[in-house]
Amino acid sequence: MTHPLSFVALFALLGSSAFAQSDEVFMYGGTPGTSEWEVRRTLDLDGDGVFLSAGEAVQFAYDAATLVTYMDDIRFHNFAGTPAMFGAGGGDVILKMIDLDGDGVATGPGETVVFADTRAAHGVSNTSPDGVAFGPTGDMLFVTDDIWASGPTPGSGIATYVDIDGDGLALSAGEMTVLVDGAQSLSITGTGGTSVAIDLGDFEAIMVDSNGVAIAFAQQDRMLYAFQDTNGDGDAMDAGEAWNFCNLIDDVPGLEVNADIAAGTLLPPRCASSSGTGWYGSLEALAVGRGIGTGGGDVYWMGSTVSSTSCNPGSGLIYRGEDLNNDGDLNDSGEVTLFLNGPLNNFMLYPLTGLADMDANGNGISLFNFNGPLGASWNQDSVYYLEDLNGDGDAMDTNETELSYFWAPDGCYSVALGTAPVGAFAAGPPQPYFETFGSSGTHSTGQQPSIGYVGTPGIGQQFDITLDNSLPNAANIMLVGWSNSQHGNFALPLDLGFYGMPSNNLYVSLDFQFPGSNLSTGQASRTFTVPSSSAYIGRDVYFQYYVSDPGLNPRGAITTDAVHGNIQ
Repeated sequence: MTHPLSFVALFALLGSSAFAQSDEVFMYGGTPGTSEWEVRRTLDLDGDGVFLSAGEAVQFAYDAATLVTYMDDIRFHNFAGTPAMFGAGGGDVILKMIDLDGDGVATGPGETVVFADTRAAHGVSNTSPDGVAFGPTGDMLFVTDDIWASGPTPGSGIATYVDIDGDGLALSAGEMTVLVDGAQSLSITGTGGTSVAIDLGDFEAIMVDSNGVAIAFAQQDRMLYAFQDTNGDGDAMDAGEAWNFCNLIDDVPGLEVNADIAAGTLLPPRCASSSGTGWYGSLEALAVGRGIGTGGGDVYWMGSTVSSTSCNPGSGLIYRGEDLNNDGDLNDSGEVTLFLNGPLNNFMLYPLTGLADMDANGNGISLFNFNGPLGASWNQDSVYYLEDLNGDGDAMDTNETELSYFWAPDGCYSVALGTAPVGAFAAGPPQPYFETFGSSGTHSTGQQPSIGYVGTPGIGQQFDITLDNSLPNAANIMLVGWSNSQHGNFALPLDLGFYGMPSNNLYVSLDFQFPGSNLSTGQASRTFTVPSSSAYIGRDVYFQYYVSDPGLNPRGAITTDAVHGNIQ
């Protein structure tokens, strides 16, 4: 049950009471369970190289689902000298997000705009842009479109977008070129010189290496194909302009398979197809680390995005590839290694059994893992940075997987992750935030209730403080205070054993108490509104639930963990 309250009465009394990754992380996610579909940005405010401290994540781009809706991919590019994030998704457009006013976010007028309209560019009524990647030089953007209706569809394939007229966008006539036409047919050379027709209409992720070669994952073929316009006619549909770049799943007869997959010495990212023929697998997380490999070559990262529920043998696998013999592919022995066996690694808090996305970062990669502790209805998403520190070719050893950020289990549907150089965007003003701390007691049923929040404590904004996993219809009291260190003569946190509540703690000063009751689901919620006054900027406020549980202990109650809010 939600109890709307004004925070005015509370605020009236306010005056009386390891290694470090080299880049920032930008993440896209959200569902109706959160207040916004958003691109979230991290900032390392305390200089510890990670983004786990309070206030180190802000909403970078959001607009009540006007433009910032579902976004499949997100990448950084210094476009025409201006740092920007680009994303593919909702409305079949490519978004460009820039910080024009220097406040560190892209929420102001003209800061989140449509860079390219894939429907209009292709002259069709529906497209489905999935992967975005910029070339190594200039401002050419590569975009995959995977419209697939039991076969190739006009508008599908790979297109390039270039701002020819200098308006900062690629919406004008002639600014889109079809690099790979999904509605056409194309064959490449297979084993024994045979000609093999390949899938052009269902590309997902894409990466572009230092030579300008576009490498994309073809969903129908379970293959990584490479494309390059070598004759300068704008497309890669001519003889020799497409080839088998890496075959780890082996689902297309007649194409060379990675030698170590064929020999059984490299774990394949696949499982038996539910159709009864062939294999199932998906390598929809791709990134290239330009110039970080042997002799200054590129490193190619490939991540399996199948989940443990759909393909347990192939989930959570990340591969590292180098073209050691410079033949333009990764199919030779020793060129692809298993960088992380996610389910079997010993150092991540929750095994990588659900990979949303990843991006090259320094000498390693950052990834978005959607396996974590369960909140009210959702798992907690986490970002890890992976680097091979001991030179054994993987990130399976001590200190080689570093938790750099986690997203509270508040309903985020994690989709895309990109990285940007530290300092590319202004730090901007402090942002309002919540964080949970402490631990809860245990109900007589064995349940541990948990406090949570929806929204942020921004000036003039509304937010909810929630309770989950508690007793049905139990009485509760919402405790609100201005301190987490002192209540009267007592130092906080305070062990409540003396009060008849062993194994429970008081974390907040008892400045305000609001009685209420749980729903039949064991949940509760209370709504607050921050006054529209600058007098409260920078203030801290704390919340905790006290819940009745007769017979559990002499007091007949327990306390939950707590929430700290910083008002901005």
